[in-house]
Amino acid sequence: MSEETDKITTSLKHYGLDSDESIIYLTLLENSELSALEISRLVKIARTRVYRILDKLIEKRLVILKQASSGFRFVADDPGRIEELVTQKEVEVQELKNGVVELIDDMNKIVGRAKSNSKVLYYQGQRGLSQVNWNLIKAKGGILSYEVATADAYMPKLEAEKMREAIVKNEIMIRSITNKTRIEPFTKVTELVEKCWEVRSVEEKILKVTGDVFIYNDVYAWCQYLGEGEVFCVEIYNEKMAQMQRQLFESLWRISTKMNFVGNEGMAIKVL
Repeated sequence: MSEETDKITTSLKHYGLDSDESIIYLTLLENSELSALEISRLVKIARTRVYRILDKLIEKRLVILKQASSGFRFVADDPGRIEELVTQKEVEVQELKNGVVELIDDMNKIVGRAKSNSKVLYYQGQRGLSQVNWNLIKAKGGILSYEVATADAYMPKLEAEKMREAIVKNEIMIRSITNKTRIEPFTKVTELVEKCWEVRSVEEKILKVTGDVFIYNDVYAWCQYLGEGEVFCVEIYNEKMAQMQRQLFESLWRISTKMNFVGNEGMAIKVL
């Protein structure tokens, strides 16, 4: 194969074509039409296998079967069909996304038959902090949080935005307490700000917020920044602890000062 053909074959793998499928498709592109025997001789693949590969390419709508007086002939369809493969993949991914929450819930029911109601999970590093944040989309009935910074401080921007979109989709209400008196704009997921988030400010003399804390379901999660990029997180799954922490939060919420949003990208200012 030429260097150009090698490059195209490598690229086509990302679109669901293996090397043999790519070689046969490119061979057909180079020729007006070919029989299975002619293809077999050109690409040096057994004719029985060539037929199987052609069936796959026909199914992917990249090859057309043509009836001729000399027998069946095969023709490569327009390369623009590759775009249809991308669309098909997008549909498949969306279907997976739509079903993943229900699938996880079903699997958790099975796991729950044998596991204890209480457990402690430890996480370290940026990936650990990311996992703790993604766990928030499992919340039922809302999230209570103490926050030092928004997720963009420790997660890639795109990942943080995807997480916020999931929170909006699941209609999870978040109430946050911070020591900040001003929060700068941080998100383009405007529905989060408009529908799913309230934030209040508390003075450090009442409570100094030194880490991000999340309370939801029967979970109490603590994320501590140790300096120089080090992160330590712990999730405690315990109904009574979560209930107690929820009561403490509500007491503090009542004496905290409301922060008003400016615009819909997350900017908030403490009411004086």
